[in-house]
Amino acid sequence: MFGEGLKLSEVDVKALLADNRVSWTEEKLRYSDLDMNGHVNNACFATFCESGRVTLIRKLFPMADREGFFTVIVRLEINFKAELFFPGTVRTATWFTRVGNSSFTMDQVLLRDDDVVAAVATGTCVACDFATRRPLPFTEEERALFLPYMRG
Repeated sequence: MFGEGLKLSEVDVKALLADNRVSWTEEKLRYSDLDMNGHVNNACFATFCESGRVTLIRKLFPMADREGFFTVIVRLEINFKAELFFPGTVRTATWFTRVGNSSFTMDQVLLRDDDVVAAVATGTCVACDFATRRPLPFTEEERALFLPYMRG
């Protein structure tokens, strides 16, 4: 399981590409993403993770479904494996590994154009109530929504 810190040896790119529990996003790398070393700056990797995370969360919980509900990331660990370069794209695979009372954990793999793993990431989010700004437990119906995207 990747939740303890995804290891490159555990990444099977072909299996990820074939697994319908994995949500994919693709981002076009921009010239402005480059740093003084000529590769995509490491801070951009967190943005690629955010895009994958938000895309999957919105699939499960469209904004109109539960009034007063939002999620916040409380932990993000990124392990960098290979450089990204402009021009190009990065694809982010995202799936759930755990769902708790009001939190969930997601693993992610960022792939270069040539399917080389650029980074692996693990993030934990908490569902919160807009009014109280406190954790908001999932209903049983909401917990069931995670199942199609659970992996690991």
